[in-house]
Amino acid sequence: MGSFLYNVGNAAFPLLSAHLAASTPRARLGSELGIVYGAFFFGTIFASPFAGPLGAAIGLRETMAIAVGAFLLSASLTLFLKDVRPTLNTATARLPRSFWILLAVTPFAALIGIIVNPLFPVFVRDVAAVPLERVGIYVGLIALGAAVFSSANGRIADTRGPIVAIVGAGVLLTIAATLVALAGHSEPTLALGSFLLGSQTAANPVLVSALARVLPPARAGVGYSGFQLVYALGFGAGGLLSGVLYDADPLLPLLVQIALALPVTVTVAMVVSRVVRSRGPLPSGA
Repeated sequence: MGSFLYNVGNAAFPLLSAHLAASTPRARLGSELGIVYGAFFFGTIFASPFAGPLGAAIGLRETMAIAVGAFLLSASLTLFLKDVRPTLNTATARLPRSFWILLAVTPFAALIGIIVNPLFPVFVRDVAAVPLERVGIYVGLIALGAAVFSSANGRIADTRGPIVAIVGAGVLLTIAATLVALAGHSEPTLALGSFLLGSQTAANPVLVSALARVLPPARAGVGYSGFQLVYALGFGAGGLLSGVLYDADPLLPLLVQIALALPVTVTVAMVVSRVVRSRGPLPSGA
């Protein structure tokens, strides 16, 4: 129940995306979304090293109380956001066909991106033979890569276009899985592969930015919530598939990612590019 209620907090994320889309010029939207996604992962990197020592020093409940305080501070900061009045004529605003096309490809991107992660710490410990006390370093490197690549890819999408941004993420993810699969007991190679695995989230700000270009303002909240839902479905399916594949062979999740990351991201990039072009020239402001 605690885990369920904790994750209910993610319901605010689609609303933040909708707020950014309504208040940010389209030419900068990918960059701004990339910064927000990057900050999310940077927060994980910043807080994680303190969690264990705090828990050992003051206890689990006290550490959780500090975390709740940080969450409340985060929520209170949203009160300083610029107020954007909702558009009320939702009855006449239909979700365009391009929205449903984007929604259809999103779960596949999420599945391929996440398929290595659920059992990655187990792989690092049992296959790469990394001592238990250093396993967290490699998980942290994935989060660091996610922060860096999410921020950078939003900017790339604004300046070079969605195809370059999404396909570039697919190339990095393929290289990352290959390095991890071939690392053996080489920790430097494993570290580089772990960092590059963070590119799994690099397409997210590009997809959300594309949504902003196709969603009518009156349906923005519904649209971003739908995106979050199908992304979570792909995320969950990837986690289940990861377990099945890992039981058969610990290298199988990596091999599937090597084989499918680039084809899937190329397909997603083509869909996103076509959808964005079909909407005509982008306005200079929100």
